[in-house]
Amino acid sequence: MIHVLTLTYLQPRETVTAHLPEHKAWLRDHSDRGRILLSGPRPDGGAVIVTADLDEATVRELIESDPWHKLGIASYDRVAFEGKNASPGVVTAAVPDDSVLLINVATTEDAPATVDALAGAVEHVAATADGFRGSRLLTSVDGDAVINLAAWTDEKRFNAIFDDPGFTGRYQEFAKTVTGAKYRLYRTSRVISPNR
Repeated sequence: MIHVLTLTYLQPRETVTAHLPEHKAWLRDHSDRGRILLSGPRPDGGAVIVTADLDEATVRELIESDPWHKLGIASYDRVAFEGKNASPGVVTAAVPDDSVLLINVATTEDAPATVDALAGAVEHVAATADGFRGSRLLTSVDGDAVINLAAWTDEKRFNAIFDDPGFTGRYQEFAKTVTGAKYRLYRTSRVISPNR
């Protein structure tokens, strides 16, 4: 389950600020371990943390290890939900799993045509393929390259799309719009969060 943790300050702002370095170090440690996906202050006071896909015991341990919790500086409220959909590039698993991220880089002289053709292939996959988690199409600032970031549950399901004539026909149309294209599959090796 993904957990949205809402922190409410129980101490004056000066106390919160005085213990901010320890809290930031805790945030960074758990972000680097893949447990925390997002965190930040709320405009009205307090803060919000969004966790990766964690079990109950891990979330309890996470909360109890926060210096702000230990010192009684902040209380935690929690809402959990099943994270079924995520933007490509967002990895919700706290530990490495079988998921893969496709990065397909295509050079082109007509970026809009390339995006349209690639979108047709990806939309077909979105409607038909098991294991597809989503895609993001990017165009270079110079307009000479298009990148597809696509998330998959595993390599086997990704490879299965090449057995689908509906996909391969659309991919061939995409290939006609490019001067070169190359894809690779990647797995998360390490996460490094901002040190600020």
